[in-house]
Amino acid sequence: MTQSASPIIEMSRTHPPLVSAVFDTEYRSAMQSVLSRYTPSEMVGAHRWMGTDADRRAGGVVTGHRLGSIPDAGRVIVTNGTQSAFNMLLGGLVGQGNVLAVESLTYPPILVLAQRFGFTPKGVEMDEEGVIPEALEALCRSDRPKALYLLPTLQNPTTATMSLGRRQAIVDVARRYDLQILEDDIYSLLPQDLPPPISALAPERSWYMLGVAKTIAAGMKIAYLVAPSAALGEAQFWPGVRATFWMAAPISAAVSTQMIETGGAKRIIDAVRQEMVTRHQIVRPLLSKTDFVTKDGALHVWIRLPQSAYASELAAAIRAQGVNVGTADPYVLPGEVVPQAIRIGIGHAKSQEELENATRIIAECHDDIVNATR
Repeated sequence: MTQSASPIIEMSRTHPPLVSAVFDTEYRSAMQSVLSRYTPSEMVGAHRWMGTDADRRAGGVVTGHRLGSIPDAGRVIVTNGTQSAFNMLLGGLVGQGNVLAVESLTYPPILVLAQRFGFTPKGVEMDEEGVIPEALEALCRSDRPKALYLLPTLQNPTTATMSLGRRQAIVDVARRYDLQILEDDIYSLLPQDLPPPISALAPERSWYMLGVAKTIAAGMKIAYLVAPSAALGEAQFWPGVRATFWMAAPISAAVSTQMIETGGAKRIIDAVRQEMVTRHQIVRPLLSKTDFVTKDGALHVWIRLPQSAYASELAAAIRAQGVNVGTADPYVLPGEVVPQAIRIGIGHAKSQEELENATRIIAECHDDIVNATR
């Protein structure tokens, strides 16, 4: 194969597809409605703190779809994306010198925040459903973590998804060891027929996070957090903690609220969901010779390699052909063994044609590398 002269196709990110025909109409309409109701100075002249009453009610509607009932608006906090929520929660709920239990492959910003706040992330062994309850209990006995952070639905990077029974088993361990649960449910609005979140099973100890970055648009930077109670939410955010960087930009919060109230957000999510059905139909047959894992609605695919093959070598070969993919390295805790696997994001490609071309390159490079190591 010869090196491509075309621009790099980015498939290392888990952004949702740009469903422009729907998104542009809904976003433009929401923006116009917001600007017709408020002057620009009214809109950006002050912080929205944890969100206006309307913002928090809208957040309750969105999270209520997953939680099974609409939470009281006082429990809902509107933040500048999920990472901003992490900045507040991990410092307050875990803190310096303590342990945070995480999946053995975890969201990379958690490792950065561990260094910033001085806590220690400890990995919990996973299987095809995610965190193994017995492994979590063993860690609770040995290290007494203050909290558990996890993605029970379409885990990043493996796409593991917990059954209802597994979720209940995790709750049982958390209650026995008084463990706070930080549940990131950001991938959950695209699949159908999912079990309820862990937070619906243990609301008294759960901090439920649902951002729009993986279902509407990454650049909106809006996430809704549901605290166990209004008082506990205020203790971690405003006015209990007078730090301002975590707050949502007023215009983004207002537009998100408007789209939720008018049904525009749902129409965008429905369009993204349908586009992802088509993208899975394109990708799965092309990867049939690989050991890949994904689930319906997933924005990414996890391709496991034989131990004789190196993910870094495969990623470099794919990159040389004009496609950028990710490896497991950023998800691995310090000192742990890096699994030989690559992650490809199938939503970020600009078109179905670009996705098909990129996936063919990935499959061809995979076959070349794996066959060479046999």
